[in-house]
Amino acid sequence: MKRTVRLVLLFCFLSALIGAPQAWGQEQSCTVRIVAPSAEDKVAESDQVKGTGATPADTYLWVFVHRKGLALWWPQGGGPAIITKGAWEATATFGQERDNGRQFEIAVAVVDRSTNEKLLNWVKKAEETGQYPGINFPSTVEGCQLQRLTVTKR
Repeated sequence: MKRTVRLVLLFCFLSALIGAPQAWGQEQSCTVRIVAPSAEDKVAESDQVKGTGATPADTYLWVFVHRKGLALWWPQGGGPAIITKGAWEATATFGQERDNGRQFEIAVAVVDRSTNEKLLNWVKKAEETGQYPGINFPSTVEGCQLQRLTVTKR
């Protein structure tokens, strides 16, 4: 009887040990890519940013935009982009009419829960006040590569 229990425990331990790296690798997978617009495309004042990706559990994908040459960034989409069947989309604003012909950078980043909460608070305050102050680019999740590209506002 003791031998059977030991064998069962050994089997369970080895199964968990062998399966753990595979499960961990799937959980930690992080790939994010912008598919539209393309680099150097011309964009409208309000345009869609689309991409593909997979992020680890308890992380959030955000789209940011700023006019090239400015240090500050503006979160887009009113919240984190939701990845559905490997695709995501967010509405982005590229400045104002006075920015026509200017270059803008789009950045897509994966952030942790704490940073997500700070960004959601920024969105809430901006919607309540009508003021949209720029922010410093937030910390991103290690292992999730930041995606950036430059476009021109029509």
